[in-house]
Amino acid sequence: METFDYIVVGAGSAGCAVAARLAEGDGSVLLLEAGPEQLPETVDSPPLWYTLLGSEIDYAYESVPQAALAGRRTVEPRGKGPGGSSNLYLMMHIRGHRLDYDDWAYNGCPGWAYDECAPYFERLEAVLGMDNAGEHGPNPTSEAFLGACAELGFESTDDFNGDRMLGAGWHHVNIKDGRRWSAKTAYLDPAAGRENLTTVYDAAVSRLLFVGSRCSGVEWFRNGEHARARAAREVIVCAGAIESPKLLMLSGIGPARHLREHGIDVRVDLPGVGGNFHNHVLTGLIRECVQPVPPGRQNLSEAALFCTSGPGWPAPDLQLAFVHVPFDIIVGATHPNSISILPGVVRPLSRGSIRLSSTDPFAPPRVDPAYLRAPSDLERLAGAVELSREIFATDAFAEWVGPELLPGPDVVSHADVLDFCRRSAASYHHQAGSCKMGLDELAVVDPQLRVVGVEGLRVADASVMPAVPSGNCNAGIVMIAERCAELAAAAHEHVGAVAVTV
Repeated sequence: METFDYIVVGAGSAGCAVAARLAEGDGSVLLLEAGPEQLPETVDSPPLWYTLLGSEIDYAYESVPQAALAGRRTVEPRGKGPGGSSNLYLMMHIRGHRLDYDDWAYNGCPGWAYDECAPYFERLEAVLGMDNAGEHGPNPTSEAFLGACAELGFESTDDFNGDRMLGAGWHHVNIKDGRRWSAKTAYLDPAAGRENLTTVYDAAVSRLLFVGSRCSGVEWFRNGEHARARAAREVIVCAGAIESPKLLMLSGIGPARHLREHGIDVRVDLPGVGGNFHNHVLTGLIRECVQPVPPGRQNLSEAALFCTSGPGWPAPDLQLAFVHVPFDIIVGATHPNSISILPGVVRPLSRGSIRLSSTDPFAPPRVDPAYLRAPSDLERLAGAVELSREIFATDAFAEWVGPELLPGPDVVSHADVLDFCRRSAASYHHQAGSCKMGLDELAVVDPQLRVVGVEGLRVADASVMPAVPSGNCNAGIVMIAERCAELAAAAHEHVGAVAVTV
């Protein structure tokens, strides 16, 4: 069995960053990715992101029936292959509100307040290509959206990642020279030539290996055969909010009763594994246009509004993203000359779970995001739909919009809007929280990202977020990865080797 200093499970947004940073030191790194090495050429083209959903690089998980969504199942996209979901997302670069991270620190994650996270955001922003969507010939309908928000009294903001997140403004997007700048492009490609980094693709990790209480390595399947490797220093799981808790549970780390139900020997009884799972939730409005909308460029979603659903919220709990194409494929097929607003709740109170469906490592887990289970999530989403209608009704959009295609003219009363939300709400693709960081009884990792009750094992991805940040969360995931690499290196007295000069 071959030995590496570090083994990183998953080459997604977090895994690429963790592996590349650790490989800047003197330790050997094995990076295991379940997906294929080759990616479709369309990954590089920002306006074609929607063609990748449901493609060969999308796991396209499906939720269990959602009681608050009239029993519907939701599709839960997650990326496969180098770069993971950074190859699927819409490339918006949003750190989140500073209070998101202060809240983490105050609720059991000391050291993770915004001011302590900020240097790591700056570090990753030095390698992630970042354009300002408003400076590269934005679509005129995006400009109309910002005019509409101003007309309704919303302030503008120069930078959602700056001093004031609240307001309407242009997105910073992870695009450079017209190309998607994924975690693969930013981190893995520059590190590919390092002799101390070994990457294995089509390697589906089935379980973690142990010697006593220490995680000693991993086992994986590739081309129908299983292989193992030993970790001299640490194993770092970066498989994402759906697969990371699954791997822990398959390895005997999780809620004891649930593990025993599947005949799994309990190594560490951690009731929080798979709990606290949550996601932003959104729906969409579409208006047909009365004049031709110029062809889509950049990421098709250049501007947004972050606002609160009512008084008393100290940070945005709603995000209204403007998309200058029809977001619904079915509607778009017959009404291609239309535009959309995607209202979403970005401070959801609903919490669901990830649970094993079987002990088959290739079987997807039971995914239950519990969308709109909290009544306030439903009410706030309905309010965001009504606000989106107000935006489309402004003078700023008068020369553009025609008939409403969604929700449609039959949705009139507030009760109608609530019902529309139940029938249409869907994943915002920001799954998080299922291996939460903290110091409480449901914490899965401590503030150093170490799995509770286990030596030599960390988790670093969206699953450790106690609460998902207010906005698109890829930047927050990579920030966690940057910190994890430093923490792991420091634990083995190699912090200087991974220090980054920016």
